[in-house]
Amino acid sequence: MPIRPSAIIASLLLAAVTTSQAADLLVTQYKNDPAGAPYAIALEKGFFKKHGVDITGIVSGAGGGASVRAAMASDLGFGDVTAAPVIAAAAQGQDIKIVGITSQSLASLAVIVMPNSPLKTAADLKGKKFGISNPKSLGEMMGVMVMEKAGLKRGDVEMVALGSLGGALTALEKGAVDATAIPVILFRTRGGESKYRVLVGAKDLPLIPSQVGMATTKAIKEQPQRLRAIQAARRDGTRFIYENTEEAIRILAKVYEPMPANDVAIMVKDLVAAKFWSEGRIDMTMLQNAVRAMKAVDMLEKDVDLKSIVDSSFLPADLQK
Repeated sequence: MPIRPSAIIASLLLAAVTTSQAADLLVTQYKNDPAGAPYAIALEKGFFKKHGVDITGIVSGAGGGASVRAAMASDLGFGDVTAAPVIAAAAQGQDIKIVGITSQSLASLAVIVMPNSPLKTAADLKGKKFGISNPKSLGEMMGVMVMEKAGLKRGDVEMVALGSLGGALTALEKGAVDATAIPVILFRTRGGESKYRVLVGAKDLPLIPSQVGMATTKAIKEQPQRLRAIQAARRDGTRFIYENTEEAIRILAKVYEPMPANDVAIMVKDLVAAKFWSEGRIDMTMLQNAVRAMKAVDMLEKDVDLKSIVDSSFLPADLQK
């Protein structure tokens, strides 16, 4: 019995609807961390629709394991989340994969001191106190890697947990700690260079992916085209930031309000210079650096079989190599 053209058209329409069902996309600390900027560009410029996926908005994840769980429970089964808790969850047997590296350094953070501090380089931190929000946090991981790069050993610097980023800043201002690491957005909204001095900035920070794209195995099996469309749209957003920086800044200034537009411009240009945003390629050396940092802060006890927790097949073909 011949297949009627109307049946073929109906099947194609059903496939299109399945690929483009409206959904929100979860990005960790979306408005408080610039790692999610390419998604904002993709949404504003229509890149998601161009690739056939209907993203209605971007939801900000709380961070850490909470964001991983929220992404797993979402309609998409996908999220752009902090790398360390994804690696930890996958190592513990959670049914998830890293499907792309979205930011390729810790340049969204800055190591800062007070303007009158005698510290001039990271090596000067030996024998000093470094404020962090909590043990096993991204701030502690960053501190450990910055010190390693400066030739310092574990124990050379005292890590002081202060409960929150605000607490770490207060301790810095009162002289209870000598340095701390904070997100650049918080740094700029709290006064920036008029109040603090950057000890280690964007270009000098370790090559560790601060965020990655992760997907559940269910999403991988049931929604492969959707995952490919999201990754392709994000890549377009990333390229737009690098190639049309001034227009990207105007778009992102709305996302990061109330941060002054001039500060958004400085931040974006610094991150462009540092090549902070990745088009998605999975660099195993970067993931190995992340595992090393996680072990250094006792977030992991042993190495992880990274090849078993990554899947690059949803990236554009040239990024899969």
